[in-house]
Amino acid sequence: MDEGKRREEQNRGERAKALMREPLIVEAFNVLEEKYMSALKDSSSSQDERETLFQMYQALMVVRGHLSEVIETGDLAKLELNS
Repeated sequence: MDEGKRREEQNRGERAKALMREPLIVEAFNVLEEKYMSALKDSSSSQDERETLFQMYQALMVVRGHLSEVIETGDLAKLELNS
């Protein structure tokens, strides 16, 4: 992989880190996760509602996971550039 690609991955990783430290983003993830989990535990929800909530929760976790992957890739690129 060339140096330009590594630098781009490092930059993307740094931007993802900044996003994951942003208080409003942190709050959004926490509030939505709690909202979905609380609603899933509510026994009065219908099967369809629980399925939708579970899918929304899963989507939230996919977004969080993607940002984590970008951070990890950026960290690895930084290590490669500094070696």
